[in-house]
Order: sequence, then C-alpha cells, then structure tokens
Amino acid sequence: MSADYIDLYCERTAPGLLGEPLNTLGNVAFVVATLWLVRRLLRESDVKRDDWLLVVLAGLVGIGSIAFHLFATRTTALLDQAFIGLFVIVFVQRWLVRVVGIGTIASFAGVVVFVAVTIGTRLMVPREILNGSVFYLPIFLVIASMALWAARRRHPSARISIGMVAVFIPALVVRTIDLAACDVLPVGTHWLWHVSAAIVVAMACRTLRTGRTAAR
Repeated sequence: MSADYIDLYCERTAPGLLGEPLNTLGNVAFVVATLWLVRRLLRESDVKRDDWLLVVLAGLVGIGSIAFHLFATRTTALLDQAFIGLFVIVFVQRWLVRVVGIGTIASFAGVVVFVAVTIGTRLMVPREILNGSVFYLPIFLVIASMALWAARRRHPSARISIGMVAVFIPALVVRTIDLAACDVLPVGTHWLWHVSAAIVVAMACRTLRTGRTAAR
C-alpha cells in the first residue's frame, strides 16, 4: 500500500479508484449546482466577474473532492482542501464588499482573521474530534454570523443566509457520524455531506446577488 494512501471514511475499505463509489458519485451534486448557477447567471443582467469566479470555484470544489475520493492520497486531499479554502476565502471577501458594503482593505482584514482562526483550529484540535468536522466550525460560525447580520438588518440576503445555516447543520452531522454509522450503514453518510455542501455552495453564490444594503 502506498505511503500516500489515506483511509478516512466508512465506505473505503481498500485502496483503488472504486474504493468510495458513493462518496465519489455524491460529488455530482457540485456539477449539478454549478450548471444551475451558470444557467441562472446567463439569464440575469448586471452579472459581476466575481459571480463567475465563484461559480468556477464551486465547480473546482467538486473536481477536487472527486479526485480525493477516487485516489484517496495525501496529494489529492491537499487539492480538495485547497479548492474548498479558496472558495470560502473568495466568498467571504466578496460578501463583505458586495453585501455588507465595507471597503477592500477592511474586507481583507476580515478574511485574515477568518484564515487565522481556521489555521489555529487545525493546529490545536486533533482530527479525531468530531471526525474532522471540527475544522468546518469556523465556516459554520461565519455563515451563522452572516445570517444573524442579515436578519437583524432585514437585508434581502437574510432568507438565503438562514437557509445556508439550516442546511449546514445537518450537513455537519452526517459528516461527523460517518465512521460511527459503519455498523448500521456500511456505505457511511459522507456522501450526504457532499450533497448538502453542494447546496450550501450554490446558496452562497446566490447570496452575492442580493446586493448591498443601505445600512452599514
């Protein structure tokens, strides 16, 4: 067995391209989400370049995850995490600028804080805790903060932001219980995480289309 091989999920019991068929197929949800986003943008006016950038990144998140669950190596795991991180960083920065309406420098400062918290979490918390889902808690806190901000200001993005929170919570649950569910469900639950995450990613992209608020 290659030293680069990673076995993290219930469904994978051996190395090879077919080791995680359901986890791999679950990423089709990202393909569907990306195509849906493209279709929506093509029908709309005043589409920004960052709208298209996020759609491309959404597709890359799916590609990175497919590669990881096909090959299950440290190299593809890094690719998977890199695309996820890049999508989140770009989304947070553009959300602060386009929805909240703050300046570029302040928005990048917010991104730096988010990245620092995320790196700190990865360094200080063992992966075994919550089956690695603890690494996604900073993202959840960001989404929850966005929803709270939008709801308090009755911003047009409030509904979709709250929806992101509602989807992300069960998504974290199914990701966390994957290994624990092996005895009951041999294929695990990680594939449900992919489907849910694709929905959250699509909703995140649509959040930017709500525009800026008059209240700052």
